[in-house]
Parts: sequence; structure tokens; C-alpha cells
Amino acid sequence: MDEFELIPQQGNNPLAPNFTNVMKQRSVVADQISAQHSFIEYRLRQRPQTIRRHNTDLKIFADFLASIGIVIPVDEHEVPILATEPAAWAEMSVGIVTTFRTWMLNEGYALGSVNVRLSTVRLYCRLAHQAGVLSLEAWSRIHTVEGYRRREGDGIDAQREATETPTRLSTKKAAPHILDQSQIRQLKRSARTNPQNRTPEVGWRDYLIVCLLVDLGMRCGEVVVLKWAHIQGKVLLVDRPKVDKVQKHRLIGDTAKALREYQKVITQPANPQTPLLAAFDHKGNQIGFGISERAIHKRIVQLGKLIGINNLAPHDLRHSWATRVAQTNIPVQALRDAGGWTNLNTPNRYIAQQAIANDGVSLLSDDGALDDDD
Repeated sequence: MDEFELIPQQGNNPLAPNFTNVMKQRSVVADQISAQHSFIEYRLRQRPQTIRRHNTDLKIFADFLASIGIVIPVDEHEVPILATEPAAWAEMSVGIVTTFRTWMLNEGYALGSVNVRLSTVRLYCRLAHQAGVLSLEAWSRIHTVEGYRRREGDGIDAQREATETPTRLSTKKAAPHILDQSQIRQLKRSARTNPQNRTPEVGWRDYLIVCLLVDLGMRCGEVVVLKWAHIQGKVLLVDRPKVDKVQKHRLIGDTAKALREYQKVITQPANPQTPLLAAFDHKGNQIGFGISERAIHKRIVQLGKLIGINNLAPHDLRHSWATRVAQTNIPVQALRDAGGWTNLNTPNRYIAQQAIANDGVSLLSDDGALDDDD
């Protein structure tokens, strides 16, 4: 066969004469539709917690824009259209984003909140650029607006305190409560002896919750999704929605005892897919199964007050667990796996906090006349 027979002749082109023009027209329409729905498609991929945080961040950004004369409409849920309309970002500039960062400082937002909200604004600017409504030049300049490092933050907070500018608007703690072994022991006992417990069943449920948080290092959201089917002998299946994985955990610490005593006072339902944690009314009578993260948070706050710690949160117990485990010289990879993290950054911080700065330095005494005890 002649090789030239494989190449179509000009007169045999199977494409219609107006193919190129039609393709261009359809591509323009497709690009417009894609740009219009790019924000919605992005948000559909995110977890509900992420969307709630983004909505809060964008509401604060809209408040800032209103303060400089730019009014952003809201939808029926009072969420600024910044969350869903790429066109709302069309004329965004590096100056506006930089001023927003300064405005948050002057308003007294904590530096961590400043960094998170700045990150959200930059994220939506990137989405707007990808949607074709924000120029590459504008996005490139906005991308250079960074948050504050911890060392910078100390200096900024010192200046704000000197001028009596608030450094934190919410009641959220600036740093977590890290409980020592004695405090953990007190907290577990307070769960069983809590004067608000109307029945022993409530006490054993709360004792189990505390052990799951502080002995297994579970997140509060992971505790509430536990089911009876997750109990497999001396192993507990832990569903971690935040990182989209399921792990097996041995019942270490007091968790095995807590679960055993809980099962003595709470009858297992027929359906193994029933939530593990029982729900009670204000008199201590069981009314079913399944409790919320909010309910656990309120109970941990109340138990914390019983041992003299104000504003104790469930995540403080996870911090305490990670700190205790890091003190055992556990490999960072093992800490990562046990804590259900997807990277080494967070477990590395716990490991680094336990390091002795001069551990590799040895120095003999210069004054032999002094006793060793001195």
C-alpha cells in the first residue's frame, strides 16, 4: 500500500466546513458555564465543616468590604455571594487583600484567625482566576500576601497589648490545656462521680467518652460516629471522617475497663449499626442512642470545672494524649498512625516539644569541692 494513501486528501476531509467556527463558539459557551459553576463544584467537594468555616471567613471579609464602601449581596442563607459567584471577585486587588489583613489586626482578631481567613480569601481568589474572572497579574500579586509567622505574631500581640487593642475576640483559648497524669486521673474520676449524674449509666458513659479522648486520642467527631459494630473484642474500629480512613485500635489505658463497665449497664441494641453512646434525659433515664459533638463539648467543659480547669475542650484531651505519647520516645511515624494524621507535620511538633536542647552535650564539674547534691 502506498504510504500516501493513509493521508486523507484535502477534498476527503470528514469535518464540516464550518467545524472550526462552531467549535470556537461552543468552547466559549462551555467556558462561560464552567466558570459560572466552578465555585459551586469546588464547594460540593468539601466537607460540611470546611464549608461552614469558609462561610464564616467570607462573612467577615464582606464586613470588611462594607467598611470601605463595597456592599456584597447575600443569599437566602445570609452567606455572601463571594462564596458562589466568581464575578464577585473580578476586580479584587492586592491592596484590598492587604488592607483586609491589617483591618483584622485592628479589629482584634487572634493571629491564628487572621491567617486562616486570609488563606480563605486567597483560595477564592485562586478559584476566581481559574474561572477566568481575575487576571493572572492580579492573582499573582494577591498570592504574595502572607499571614504572620509565630515569631512575628509575638511582636504584633505585644504592640497591640501596649495600645490596648484586643488580641482575641472570641472565648477560644490562645493555647490548649495540656493535662498531666494527675489531672487526667482526676478527670476520669470526675466523670463517674459528677454530681450532675442522675444515674450510674450516665457516669460510665462519660467515663468511656473521656477514655476514648485521652487514652486513644480520638477526635470528638470520631467518638460520636462510633457504632456497636465497631467493638471487635479487644480492638476498636475507629472511623476517621476527617482523613477518610478506618483504623483498628487496641483498647489501651483505661479504655478496655471503661467499655466493659459501660456494656454492663447499657444493653446492646439489636442493630449493630446503632451509635455506641447512649443518650439520656435530664433525669438520667436513657432515651436512645447517639449524642452530638456539642453535647460532648458541654460535658467536657463541665467536667473540667470540677477539677479546676476552665474552658476545657475535647480537643485538649487529644493534645494531652499526643503529648503523653510523645514523651515515650515513640517514632514519629507511629505517632502519626496512632493519631490518624495524614502527614508528619503535626506529630513532629509534639515530638519536637519533648526534645532536650542540650541532650548531646556533656560537661564535667569544675568545682570538685562541692557535693554532688549541690
